[in-house]
Amino acid sequence: MSILKCAAARLNTTALDLRGNAKKILKLCVEAQNQGLDLVAFPELALTGYNCGDMFNHPHLIKNAINSLLEIKYSMPENIVATIGLPLLGSDNKVYDSYVCLKKGQILGVACLHSFYNAKDARVRFFTTPFNEDLSFVIGKESFKVTSTFKVKEQKVGIYFNAGDTQFLTQDKLDVLVCPEATRFELYETQEHLNNLVALSAKFETKVVATNLVGCESGSDIFDGLCVFAKNGDLLTVSDILSFKETSLITEICEVAKFLDEYDTIVKAVALGLFDWMKKTYAHGFALSMSGGADSGLCATCVAYGQLAALHELGYDNYKALMESLKFEVPAFSGDEESFIKKYMMPQVLTTVYQGSSVSGSVTREAAAKVSENLGAKHFEWSIAKLVEDYVALVNATTPGNPLSWEKDDLTLQNIQARCRAPSIWMMANRYNKLLITTCNASEDAVGYCTMDGDTAGGVAPIGDISKSRILKINAHIAKNGLEIEAGGLKLNVPNMSYISAQAPTAELRPGGTQTDEHDLMPYVILDRIHFLHQNDVLSPVEILPILQKEFASFSEDDLKLFIRRYFTKLSVNQWKRERGATTFHIEKTDLNAKSGFIFPLLNDGYKSLLEDF
Repeated sequence: MSILKCAAARLNTTALDLRGNAKKILKLCVEAQNQGLDLVAFPELALTGYNCGDMFNHPHLIKNAINSLLEIKYSMPENIVATIGLPLLGSDNKVYDSYVCLKKGQILGVACLHSFYNAKDARVRFFTTPFNEDLSFVIGKESFKVTSTFKVKEQKVGIYFNAGDTQFLTQDKLDVLVCPEATRFELYETQEHLNNLVALSAKFETKVVATNLVGCESGSDIFDGLCVFAKNGDLLTVSDILSFKETSLITEICEVAKFLDEYDTIVKAVALGLFDWMKKTYAHGFALSMSGGADSGLCATCVAYGQLAALHELGYDNYKALMESLKFEVPAFSGDEESFIKKYMMPQVLTTVYQGSSVSGSVTREAAAKVSENLGAKHFEWSIAKLVEDYVALVNATTPGNPLSWEKDDLTLQNIQARCRAPSIWMMANRYNKLLITTCNASEDAVGYCTMDGDTAGGVAPIGDISKSRILKINAHIAKNGLEIEAGGLKLNVPNMSYISAQAPTAELRPGGTQTDEHDLMPYVILDRIHFLHQNDVLSPVEILPILQKEFASFSEDDLKLFIRRYFTKLSVNQWKRERGATTFHIEKTDLNAKSGFIFPLLNDGYKSLLEDF
C-alpha cells in the first residue's frame, strides 16, 4: 500500500469572505498538486471564517458556502484530495460545524464536530450539540450521511476535532488522523498543545496531521497557525507560529521550527493582529497618542515590528504590492530591511503625538520623542493646557464662588486632561484614514484605572490583554536586547526604549510630579497576582490572602488586605468600562474581554457580600 503524502494548509481567513477564502484554498490545492502531494488538510471553518457569530444561522451564508464549496470541487486540480471546513445545515434543520472531503468533481464525505469538549469561546452558542448519528447533509443534488473517516487512495483518514470525538472514531487502524483546528494564540499554550498532538499520535498509533488558521481573522482572536506532523508518539514537523503570510503549506519533510522567546512572541502576536487590522480595514496605518509611558511605547513598537516582520516574511515584492494596495508609497528596496522600514515606511504608517498638559514633565516628553525617533514614526508635539483651562473656566462659570480645585475635585481635573487629548488625536486619525490605537492594559482594565472618552479613545486596544507587570518586563527586554523577527536572525532594535523602561509608570495627570500608578493602586506585581489567582485559579479574597502573605512577605497583612479589597471593589464597579472599551487581542489566559472573556454583571453589589468575611 502506498504512503499517503499529506500537507497541512494554513491560511489567513477573513470572516464571511467566501470568495477570498475560496481563492486561497484553491491556490494551496494547486501548490499541493505541484509538490506531488495526495491530501491537503485545511483548518476548521476555513471557507467561511471561524468567527462568523450569528451569521452561522443565516440561511444565505449557508447557501453561499455550499455554492463556494461546489465551485472549489469543479475548479480543483486533478489528483489531489482536500478536506475543508464550513458550516452545513443538517437533516434536523440545525447548523453544524462540518468538514468535507472532496476531490475534483466529487465529494467523498462529510464529517462534523460532535461535541464542544472543553470549549470556552463564543462559538458554542452558534452550533448544536449533542450529535445525532443519523444526521445527513445535502450538498448540491447529493445527500451524505455523517462520518468520521474517509477513504483516500485506499487509506483510512480519520477526523479529530477535539477529545469529545474519540468515541466516534472507528476502532479500526487509521492511516492518518487529521486535526482541523481554529485555535487562538494564548500565552504558554503552544507547547502544551504541541505535546497533546504528539500524545494523540501515540494513542491512536498513527500519523497525526494538525492544521490551524493563522492571523487576526475578525478582530480579537489571533490564530497561531501551528501545524504539526507526528507519528506514533514521535514529532516529525512543527511549523513556525504567527506567520504574516496569507497562505502556506506545511509538509512532514519541513523542519521543526524554532519558537521565539516569550517576550518576542507576545510582541509578534500583537504586531500580527495590528497588521491584519490595517490590511482588512484598508486603513492607512495608525495614529497614537504617545505619552512617553510604557503602554504607548510598546504599542508603537508593535506597529514597527509588524512592518519589519511582514517585509521579511512576505518578501519585498509581495510586501510592496500589499502596501501599495493600501495607498502607501513603497520605494525601491535599499537592502537593509530594518533601515528600509524605519526610513521609508514607518513615517507613513505611524503618526505619534505627545500632548502635554500643564502638569506634564520633560521626562515623558523626551521619552515619547526618543522612542518615536527610534522607530521612524512621524512625531508631533502640542499642548492641551489651554483646552483644559477653557473647560475649567466653562464649568467654573456654573458655580460662582466655588471654583474647581485639586483638594475637592481631584478626579474631575485629572479626567478632563485625559479627555482633552482625545478629540485632536481622533482628528489626526480621521484626516489621514488611520486606525486610532488606545493603550489600555489588562491591569488598568481590571480596576478601571483609565478615563472613558479619554485615554480609552480608539478603535483597537492591542495590549489590553497584557498585564502591566509583564509590559514593564517586555519593555526592559526591548531596551536591552531588541526583538527577534526570527529566532537567531533579524532583529528590531529600539535602544531608546530605555528612556521609558527607566521610569516609574505614571498617569501624569496630577500636579507636583510625584504621581505614580502604583501609589494610586498598589504594586503592579501584586495587582496582577490577585488578578491571576481570581481569574485563573478561581479563588476568593479569603483564599488569596494567605498566598500573598507567603509570596509578598515584606508587606503587612493590613496592606495586603487593603490591596485585595481595592482590587475587587474596583473590578466589580468598572465592568461598564470594560464593555465600552475598544477591541482587545486575546493574549493571556486571564482575559477580561467583556465579549468573550470575563462575563460579569454590569449592575452588582460592588463585591460587598463576597468581602463580608474578609
